[in-house]
Amino acid sequence: MSFLNKAKTLLMLLSLTVGLNMACAQTDQDNTAYTDYYKVPANEKDLYHISTSQIDYSDMAQQITASCHDDYQKIRAIYQWICENISYDTSYKIHTADKCIMARKGVCQAYCELFYHLAKAVGVRAEIVPGIAKDHNGVFSRMGHAWIFAYTRENHGILLDPTWGAGFAEGNTFTRSKDCWLWFNPSPEWMALSHLPDDDQYQLIAKPVSKKEFKQFMPVTELWVSYGLDPHDLYTQVRNNTLSLPKFYSRGEGEFQLIDFPRQPTLRIGQFYTFRIRMKSDREFSIGNGNTDCRKSEWTSEGDGVYSVSFMPRESGTANIELMSPKNQKRWEVMVQYAIEPPTAADWAKVERYYPLSLPEAQRVAHLDAEGWQQAGIDNHRLITLIREQNISALPILFRDKGQKLKIVSVPMNYRLKVGQPVTFSFYPESGVKWAIVNEETWYRDWLVVDDQGLNTMTLTPQEKGLLTLYVQLSPGESYISCLEYSVE
Repeated sequence: MSFLNKAKTLLMLLSLTVGLNMACAQTDQDNTAYTDYYKVPANEKDLYHISTSQIDYSDMAQQITASCHDDYQKIRAIYQWICENISYDTSYKIHTADKCIMARKGVCQAYCELFYHLAKAVGVRAEIVPGIAKDHNGVFSRMGHAWIFAYTRENHGILLDPTWGAGFAEGNTFTRSKDCWLWFNPSPEWMALSHLPDDDQYQLIAKPVSKKEFKQFMPVTELWVSYGLDPHDLYTQVRNNTLSLPKFYSRGEGEFQLIDFPRQPTLRIGQFYTFRIRMKSDREFSIGNGNTDCRKSEWTSEGDGVYSVSFMPRESGTANIELMSPKNQKRWEVMVQYAIEPPTAADWAKVERYYPLSLPEAQRVAHLDAEGWQQAGIDNHRLITLIREQNISALPILFRDKGQKLKIVSVPMNYRLKVGQPVTFSFYPESGVKWAIVNEETWYRDWLVVDDQGLNTMTLTPQEKGLLTLYVQLSPGESYISCLEYSVE
C-alpha cells in the first residue's frame, strides 16, 4: 500500500473513532438476554474465501468494543457500528473490507468481510455464510448473498445479517434501516424463510429447507416480526403453505405492535373483528373503512400501551389500521390493510342490525345526518324504514349548531315538498320559546298543543315555491333561527 493510501487509511480510521464507544453503551444492558445455537466450527479449508487485508483493524475494533465484557457483547457492538456507519454500494463495485472501510460502503461480501476482520481483531470467531436470499418482493439476490455466523462461546453462536440490518437499496438509493436489530440473532427458523445457505449446517434447524422448497416459499417481510408476529408461527405456516395475512406497510415500524388481529387478507362486511395493539409511541391511531373511522378515543385502553376494539366493516374497498402523520395531522398513514370481500345479502342484513344507516341505500340519501335525527327522536332503524317506505332521496336539512332541540313525532321526511299539498308537523319542543314555519314570505304560527307534555302540531299547505323552514326563537327578543329546511316545488 502506498504512503498516500496508508495516510488516507489512517485519517479515515481516526475519523471513524468519534463516538465508537456509543456502540457498546447498549450492549451492557443485553448481557444475558440472548439465545445462541449449537454449531461445530467449520474447518479452515471449508471457510468462505476472505480477501487479504492490508489494514490492521485492532485499534478500531478495540474502540468499538471498549465497554464490552463478553463475546456476545462484542459481536453486538461490531454489528451495530457497521449497520449505523456502512451504506450499501448500489454500484456493486466494493467487495472487500479494506475498500469498504475507506468508502464507508460496500456490497454484502464487504459488510461480512469487515465484520470478520473487526471480530477477529478482538478474539471473536466468525464465519461468513454464502448462499442466496429472497426479499419481501420475492426477488432473489442477483449475485448471491452472504451473512454471518458468529461464535458467542465454544460450539455456540448466533446468525446475523449486517447488510440487511443496515438498510435496503432500491435502484441507486440506499435507505438506512429504522431497526437494525431485526437481523441480529434472528431465530434460525425466521432466517430460513429468506436466507438459504449453500451449506445446510448453517440453517441450524432439524429439517433443513431444500433449494426447491425455498424457491417456492411465499415472500416474507421483516415487518411481520417488527409488528409483533411470532417467527416460529410464521415459519410453520410458510412451510405448510397455510400463511395468509393482510398487507403491511413500513411507516409504523417501531411505533406499534399487533397483539390480536384477523390473520387473513380480506374481511367481510357485517362481521365484527377484534383488534388489539400495543402502542410504542403517543401518535393518534385509528381503524377505518370508507367513511367509518374509529379513532384512539373509541378504543378500550387496557393499560401498558395496549388498546382493543371490536370493529365491523360496513363498506366496500379496504379496512386500514392507520397512524396520524407526525408531520401533518390531517393525513393518515396506512400500517395494515385488508381488502373487503364482495358482500352478500346476508352481510348487509348483519350491517342493518347494528348500523342501518351504513347501508348503500341510506348512504345515497342526501342530507343524511344520522346523529342529528337520533337526537331529534328518530333512531337509525326507524329512519331507514321511513327512507324505504317513502322512497326518499333527500332528507330535510337539520340545523342543531345553536341549540335547536326538539323530539319529532311526525314531520315530512322528504326534502322536496309540493305546492298545494298539505303537510303536518308534530314535535315536542326541547328548547326555545316560540316556533314558526315560514314558506318564503308567509309565516305560520297556529300551533295546537295537544297533550300535557306540550306536543306541538300544525298542518299547513305550502303556497309558494322556494324554501319552507321550521324556525325557533331560543330566547325572547332574539331572531328566529332555522331548525328544519325543505324545498317546495
